[in-house]
Amino acid sequence: MEDLHNVLNICIKQLAILENQNIALKTQLAHILKYHFDRSLLETLEYFHTAFLQQDTRFEALRSEISLQQTWLGQPYTDTVNKDNIYRHQQHIYEKLGQMEKDVQRLMSVFNDYLQVHFSNIALNIPSTINKL
Repeated sequence: MEDLHNVLNICIKQLAILENQNIALKTQLAHILKYHFDRSLLETLEYFHTAFLQQDTRFEALRSEISLQQTWLGQPYTDTVNKDNIYRHQQHIYEKLGQMEKDVQRLMSVFNDYLQVHFSNIALNIPSTINKL
């Protein structure tokens, strides 16, 4: 069970990295809306805002699943059936996190490309890759 704890801790750290990257994207968007607002680009900027908020919702859902997994792992007596279920749930969490990493990377890339086209004169401060633990 210790290996499950270790993998879950890695998932928690990776989720925190994704959340921080999403915060950086939202901060960059807020800066653009505050200082470089162009009404003709509003529809696309709203799209990105919605996409970033949807990521937050996904992060919260995964955080809840991780919390449940931590509870299950904390139970002192677990039979074989429950151990199998705990393992499957952790695999599900790990796969979800992997998909989220891909989605965040794709969103960062599209947003960065958009900013390069429409706001190339602004100093951008967007992380370019997802840190892996």
